Amino acid sequence: MKTKRPHCVANLRDIAPERYADFGFAGISWDLGRATGTRRLGIDVTEIPPGKSASRFHCHSRKEEFFFVLSGRCRLRLGARTHELRAGDAVSRPAGTGVCHQFQNPYSKPCRVLMLGVQTGRGLSDRVERPEEGEILVIGADGSRKIMRHTPRAQRR
Repeated sequence: MKTKRPHCVANLRDIAPERYADFGFAGISWDLGRATGTRRLGIDVTEIPPGKSASRFHCHSRKEEFFFVLSGRCRLRLGARTHELRAGDAVSRPAGTGVCHQFQNPYSKPCRVLMLGVQTGRGLSDRVERPEEGEILVIGADGSRKIMRHTPRAQRR
């Protein structure tokens, strides 16, 4: 006899994909955290299409993140350097380093990355610096969001 699975168990194939796209970055994301009921941990699988980046170049003040390349190849832009990644590579991004990151896919096939992070807006506030846009996104512990204009340190005089 087959028993019903508990709400904390989910299969990626049963989760509706969420597509996103905006000015050079795009992807398809499966929210495993929501599907399994995590409260403070964001967990998703993101597929980065060829020629796109997964997000803006950014860094977090309080959100720690971990990434694991599941399939394909991509590049990690980390500060001023770019690093080649392939399936099996893991990346940690401690909070508060001031070193921005971005996943890019310049290749002809999609890349899938498992992304884990402390969930901001659920009791944790964060400041997300986006230096190329000259912005800081402030996320309150209650989930509120505010974008502020910002001049990166290197440009201040």
